[in-house]
Amino acid sequence: MAKPPKQRTARINQREIITIGAEVEFWSDLYHRAMTVRLSIFMAAVLALFVVNNMFFAVLYALDPAAISNVAEPRLLNLFFFSVESFTTAGFGDMHPQSVYGHAISTLEGFMALLQTAALTGLIFARFSRPRARIRFASNPVIAQYDGEPTLMIRLANARQNFISDATVVLWILRSEVSKEGQSYRRFHRLPLTRHENPSFILSWTLFHTISKDSLLYGLSTDDFEKQEIQFILTLKGTDDTSAQELRARKTYEHNEIIWGVHYADILVPHTGGGVVLDYRKFDETVEVATRRKAESH
Repeated sequence: MAKPPKQRTARINQREIITIGAEVEFWSDLYHRAMTVRLSIFMAAVLALFVVNNMFFAVLYALDPAAISNVAEPRLLNLFFFSVESFTTAGFGDMHPQSVYGHAISTLEGFMALLQTAALTGLIFARFSRPRARIRFASNPVIAQYDGEPTLMIRLANARQNFISDATVVLWILRSEVSKEGQSYRRFHRLPLTRHENPSFILSWTLFHTISKDSLLYGLSTDDFEKQEIQFILTLKGTDDTSAQELRARKTYEHNEIIWGVHYADILVPHTGGGVVLDYRKFDETVEVATRRKAESH
């Protein structure tokens, strides 16, 4: 009987995706796993590898009672400590190889330590030097009248409040479509924004997609959004002026996360001493406005 294909489960926002037959061996994509796993798991794996590696060499040293000099009891534990000293090049000098076998194992351990140290140094540097954009996205997109037309709005903010130069955003819609032959597809379409570039993104930024007759959202009701399983995918890229590195961020919204008939609450508050205050406590708040629950213009 044929072996059943393996299943893998991934979660994208609220959607659970199960893949069948797309098997990826653990060791064939080890670098990607090391880069994407949580930091706590990564450090725990590094510690476990260090302990297992040194215990392995301690067992090899123990195969020859005369391999290492001045080994006190408990023998295996002290050989483990000797392995750690050799691996880290600490070399306290109390214990040292004294036979050809001991020198051979010590040489092999030195070579393995060189390779592992180089690999782990590269991984740790890559994890900590990788640029991360601290972009805050509003919890919900909103659809309401803006400048006399129904408009999809999404608010975002630069949580670091540093300069992100040449910031560019792209808004995509992913929806279910049926071809003339009756085949179902999930397809991406790009939604135009009234302003998709920001030369100096520092604080907050609200994106607008006008639902005109040319919009893919024109004439769609909330039921249509659900029927087509519409998702919105927002991507941002720009250059961090602090590190001169390119930053990227992404946010996905489900159709049921859209709030109809509201605007975002104003987060700009006049300051008594002059200037304005940006109140991020209201970042996700919305206020009711008069609008219809259908994305069509009149």
